[in-house]
Amino acid sequence: MPQLRKLPARKAADHRTRVGRERRARTRQRIIEAALGVIAERGPDVPVIEDFIQAAGVARGTFYNHFETTGELLTATSSWLEDALIDSIESVIGVFDDPVRRAATGMRLWLHLARQDPVFCAFVVRSRFRSASVERTLALDLGAGLRSGRLTAPSVELARDLVVGMIREAQARMMATRVPATYPDDVVRMILRALRVDERRIAALLAAPVPSVVGVRPSRAPSSRA
Repeated sequence: MPQLRKLPARKAADHRTRVGRERRARTRQRIIEAALGVIAERGPDVPVIEDFIQAAGVARGTFYNHFETTGELLTATSSWLEDALIDSIESVIGVFDDPVRRAATGMRLWLHLARQDPVFCAFVVRSRFRSASVERTLALDLGAGLRSGRLTAPSVELARDLVVGMIREAQARMMATRVPATYPDDVVRMILRALRVDERRIAALLAAPVPSVVGVRPSRAPSSRA
C-alpha cells in the first residue's frame, strides 16, 4: 500500500492557517446574513445578541469572536449590503461624466431594486443610517452637481438630507403597501424637481431604460432561523 506523503511542517501550518481563515470568514458572513433578516424584520433596536446567535445558529462565544456589540454587527451588515449595491450601481454610472445623470440613475437603480427586494427595502428603512460608501458617492455627485450649477440647493448637506430622507420615506411606503411600477421614477422626478433640474432634462433622464446591474444580493431573504 503506497504511503501518503506528509506535507512539510511549514506548508502544513500555512494550510491550517488558510483553512482557519476561510472558516472564520464563512462564519462571519453567516452571522451578517442572519442579521440582515433579523434587522429587516424587527429593526436595529429591539433585537438582542441572543436573537442574532439563534438566527445564525452559532455559539455565544463564536459570536463574540467576530462582534462585540449589536451596533458593530449592524455597521458590518449595512456595509456588506450597501457597499455591494453601490459597487454594482457604480459599474453602471461610472462611465457618466454628468453628475446629474449619475445621481438620477443611481437613485432609480436603488429604488427599483428596493421595490424588487423586500428584505433590502426593510433593512434600509429600519437601520436608519447609510454605509460610508453610500454617503461618499452621494456627496461626490451632489457636490459636483451643485458646483456645476446643474443642481440647486443651499448646501451639499441639505441636498443629501433631501435625497436620503425622501428615498427612505419612499421605501417605507413600499414596505407598507403596493405601489405602481412607476413609483420609483416618480420619486426621482420629485427629488430632481426639488433640486431645480429642468423639466425637459428630467424627462430625458427618466425616459432612459433602467440599467441592469450584477452582483446585487439575491432577493430571497436569508433565513432568520438556525
